[in-house]
Amino acid sequence: MVRKNQYSINLKGYLEGILGTDATRITGLDETSILEIIAVTGMDMAKWPTADHFASWLNLSPSPKVSGGKLLGHQKKFTNNRAARMFRMAAQTMWQHKGTLGALYKRLSSRKGSKKAIKAVARKLAVIFYHVVRNKSAFDANKLNGNNIERQQRRDMARLKKKAAEMGYVLQQVGGTSL
Repeated sequence: MVRKNQYSINLKGYLEGILGTDATRITGLDETSILEIIAVTGMDMAKWPTADHFASWLNLSPSPKVSGGKLLGHQKKFTNNRAARMFRMAAQTMWQHKGTLGALYKRLSSRKGSKKAIKAVARKLAVIFYHVVRNKSAFDANKLNGNNIERQQRRDMARLKKKAAEMGYVLQQVGGTSL
């Protein structure tokens, strides 16, 4: 069934042909959002020396107000950049995603609120997009998951040890060795 604003061409194949890689594999970004991002940024990511420059251009980087070495707050920057809007829209869908970016969104939104979580996840998506398009490499979600799972397990274990010590208990592995 053809919808009202649906393209009648193979957009995924077209994007893969002009970008040299399949950017639709990036979590949260679909063909139409990538097309809109490319319409604003172009395909040459060499305009920005690093991914941080790209995220800053999109106004997705934090901008702390510092005076005398003391953090006074953060400046609010307003932008009408359509590419930044697409990254924010993609980040907003992460609340229902089960992957690493979804976990990041949920963790940040519970601690700092949904607005800051959306901006942080949008920045991460922009950095991923920058590297995928600039290096013409395929997006691998396992690179995001690898260290985070081990690090989360270490954090959970440290939290359990601390809680057990507060209650006067000692944790032991099933083999009988003390943790």
